[in-house]
Amino acid sequence: MRRLSISYKVLFVMLIMVSIVCTLVVGLLLKQSSSQEHEINQSLFARDVTRYHQLQSLLGDRLSVWVESLKHQGEGETLTEAQLQLQLQRSSDFLLLQWDVSSVWLINELGEVNFSEGMLLPDSLRPMVMQTLQQGRPQQGVYCGNFCEMVVSTPIMLAGGKTYAVVMTTSLQELLALLSEASQAELALVRQPDTEVGYQSSRLYLNSTLSDKQSLMMRGVLRDLPKQTTIKRLITRGIEVVSGNNAYYAMLLPLFNSNANGHYVMFVHDIDDRKRTFKIQKLIIFLGGLGLVLTFVVSMFVLLRRYSQKLEALSNMLPLLANKRFDEFKEQNKRSFFRNQWFSDELDVLGSAAEELAEKLETLDQQVTVNTAKLEKMAMFDSLTGLPNRNMMTFQINKLLASVNREKGGIALLFIDLDNFKKVNDSHGHHFGDEVVKVASERLSRALRESDLISRFGGDEFVILLNHVETNEQVESVAKKLTAEFVEPMCIAEHTFYITISIGIAFVRDSKSNALEMMRHADTAMYEAKLLRGSSYRFFDANMNKKVMRQVELESEAQIAMKEQQFFLALQPQISLKTLKLVGFEALLRWRHPQRGLVSPGEFLPLLEHTPMMAELDFWVMEQAIMLLSELRTRGYPGVKMAINLSAAQFANESLQPYLTELIAKYSVDASLIELELTETVLVADIERAVQVIQQIRSLGCQIAVDDFGTGYSSLTYLRSIPSDIIKIDRSFIAGMMEAGTDRNIVDSTISMVRKMGLEVIAEGIETAAQLNQLHSMQCQYGQGYFISKPIEQQVLWQVLQSQVINGRWVLLHNT
Repeated sequence: MRRLSISYKVLFVMLIMVSIVCTLVVGLLLKQSSSQEHEINQSLFARDVTRYHQLQSLLGDRLSVWVESLKHQGEGETLTEAQLQLQLQRSSDFLLLQWDVSSVWLINELGEVNFSEGMLLPDSLRPMVMQTLQQGRPQQGVYCGNFCEMVVSTPIMLAGGKTYAVVMTTSLQELLALLSEASQAELALVRQPDTEVGYQSSRLYLNSTLSDKQSLMMRGVLRDLPKQTTIKRLITRGIEVVSGNNAYYAMLLPLFNSNANGHYVMFVHDIDDRKRTFKIQKLIIFLGGLGLVLTFVVSMFVLLRRYSQKLEALSNMLPLLANKRFDEFKEQNKRSFFRNQWFSDELDVLGSAAEELAEKLETLDQQVTVNTAKLEKMAMFDSLTGLPNRNMMTFQINKLLASVNREKGGIALLFIDLDNFKKVNDSHGHHFGDEVVKVASERLSRALRESDLISRFGGDEFVILLNHVETNEQVESVAKKLTAEFVEPMCIAEHTFYITISIGIAFVRDSKSNALEMMRHADTAMYEAKLLRGSSYRFFDANMNKKVMRQVELESEAQIAMKEQQFFLALQPQISLKTLKLVGFEALLRWRHPQRGLVSPGEFLPLLEHTPMMAELDFWVMEQAIMLLSELRTRGYPGVKMAINLSAAQFANESLQPYLTELIAKYSVDASLIELELTETVLVADIERAVQVIQQIRSLGCQIAVDDFGTGYSSLTYLRSIPSDIIKIDRSFIAGMMEAGTDRNIVDSTISMVRKMGLEVIAEGIETAAQLNQLHSMQCQYGQGYFISKPIEQQVLWQVLQSQVINGRWVLLHNT
């Protein structure tokens, strides 16, 4: 019977599959190439729009700054209207030569023109002037008459408290020249006829003076725009145009932000080289896909032909095994399959499998014995450090407990945990975490006697068993040696880790205890040692069990409090010490228990700090604070910041940046008004990781504040390497500033140094008028404390603001 070889069946199926895959891949690559080209165009579009607005704002701001500088002339006295008119008249030539200012008007609060230089004030500019006078801040725009000019309207307060508007017009040529240089594009002013209705781009014409070459190119681009191209398309996305055998990317930017009146800046980028590059790239992708299919077909045919022959041989040989014709099987096996390892393949291995089966069976018993020994080792020893594991240690503890009454002395169990180990895994990966564990095991081992036993319980936990111990002092001596081993930082692959240890100790002198109870007691004492911060140890006592129960109870109550909305925020105002202007709030967590009333943060935060509940509370506080920031904006406090404290666990949480990004978008807040506060101890625990996380946060636009400055590490040393925006001087220095000259000098020098570094300074804990005045004289920018205001509960914030904030200034209830 005629059969179709399986190799040809496989070849046919594989050919279809590879053709489909290659078609999909080539299609995706071509789509990706087109998408990449589109993204480049959009990037050009966004960059040009940004640069236009930046340069327009820059050129307008310099005129506003010049106008603002006028009121400071006259030896500090405020100018009168007549003096200002004289100044404007004298400066007309300077403005024309320096900034090409063609017209200047001085307009009073009633909208009357008191001074004019140049053309008459167009009626279309009066709304801008009135907006300037009403809002008290500069306005910018564009006016197009016979030609287009930039208009800058700046408010100025003269003698008598009267506010005037100085309005100037300047040519757009400097803006277009700077924009052309920055964007590397050809620019021209274009417009639609006044009678034009609709959005078709075919009626655009040039409205600026260009060289013959530029004019010819621009007219060609306008002429060759696709007929269906709309003005909206040119404004929102731009379009590619082929003109004169060259490819261009053209876009329009309205000169007027509020309404489109037919005047635009046209950007034209030459993208001919890029188009040719992408065309070649697409051709290479297509030819590459075709070549891949052909190469695969030829390779598979050559490869499967030999496999077909071997499969046919196997189909003839296997019936010989069924008939127990082993000699014929071996002979045919030798003729059909390679024995050379360089030429053998899977079918050759399959052919020799029957011959190797007998040898495999002979050695099976030996392998079982070896594997049994390996399993016993795996069951009793840690694979990473080579130390005994939990099973071995439990066995040894029970063994020593059984003999403790017969031998002199007692036994001590030391439960050891590496502090900040989770940060190493989170910031550098588990490979570095494993290396830290190995180094830690070496340091712990060298501090022990030969008779002592050390084991790794898992993760970053170690247990040490001390035998023949008579006094607590002997155990303390060992604990001090262990902590001393971690004074020096760990240097692993050019990374430096500051690792400390916390030790919990359970000491028994009789056999009434068991291994499980001793480990539980030592573990409880270890968590007490962690509260001491840094390398430390604690002996277990019965009161610790009560504290553990209290912690479990408090965590349960906190879960209920979260569901029943017992937590709330208290906002402590931050003000400018110079102007008393309200600049921000610090969000503080509070808990109102239905039975016990207000629970002090000092009571529940330390107990919840190392529980999963703390992370949930941290992110709840962040969302509540950012929601309040959004409400402040809608209620008339748009520039007020919100300071949010970050815990060590929250700072190390990889979800911090995505969650913060989500909240900024959800509540539509200005990221620059969010100030995240970190203590020095959190920052210097892992400098490299801290800098990386801070840079991610600052990339969102948020500000970073260093809290409790001066109380932790060598602050001045670390300050240079930590990218921060604000320094908060700790309240302990402020409290002693008026009595102790040392504290006063520290505060003064810190303010001076931080300001020279370009950072802002906030003083915490201001409780007296003398402190506030002293800090003001030291040029401290901002402050907070009970003298200014106690933290304000969230539910009464708006009532307090109505009574305490007048014209943006915080009303002090004390005499300063």
